[in-house]
Amino acid sequence: MMLVCAKFGDEAYQLSPQPMNKDDIVARIDLKKVKGDRYYGKTARNYEEIRAKQPWWNVEQKEMQKLLDMLPAKLKVVDIPFGTGRFVPYYLERGYEVHGLDASDAMLETARTILGDQYDQCTTTTGFSTDLPYEDGQFDLLVSTRFLRDIITFKDVKTTMAEFARVTSRYVILQLGVKNTEPFEMPPEDEKMSSRMSWDQTVAFLADYGFKVLAAPKVKGTKDNSSEIRHILCEKV
Repeated sequence: MMLVCAKFGDEAYQLSPQPMNKDDIVARIDLKKVKGDRYYGKTARNYEEIRAKQPWWNVEQKEMQKLLDMLPAKLKVVDIPFGTGRFVPYYLERGYEVHGLDASDAMLETARTILGDQYDQCTTTTGFSTDLPYEDGQFDLLVSTRFLRDIITFKDVKTTMAEFARVTSRYVILQLGVKNTEPFEMPPEDEKMSSRMSWDQTVAFLADYGFKVLAAPKVKGTKDNSSEIRHILCEKV
């Protein structure tokens, strides 16, 4: 069975076997300073085309479909960050009511172009992940990928996780990194999470926000198996 290797952020990963004013929004930080202008303007328009060519993009797509198949149909879902709406077709074919929040107006415009009529079936907005513009328990499912691990500081992750727990009543699917070999550590407050925590620490971290892990497929792994990235499906308890 073929294994595919790729670089993600500052780390080289081995993929799972194959048979991918509004300048201050998603967290209370300026994302342009954290991630350059990667999600704005021309780059936002090219986001989907570039990433769809990455081997891990397709792994993430397949694993997301499998996780969604474990859940009931006709849920009310919010996707944060919404990005180009890469999972929207999967939500709609399962009869979900789709909502999304993103940092970038340009990214949402890209989503509108890519999704066409499907975008019109979604309710999207811009806002802070640390102060979500939603009611308590408004959603059955919250999905967040390529965000908590790589975009915002751990301090903002913790505030964001509290908001995620507040607005969802049943399930979350979160992409997080896991360290397989010592030393393990909790991320510093002013740094990104990356893959620092052990699996036990990750489970305990999720439990602190009322989430129980149901499934956690690996979507990437380092060549030496020292760390990996997982899509983690949790139930709120």
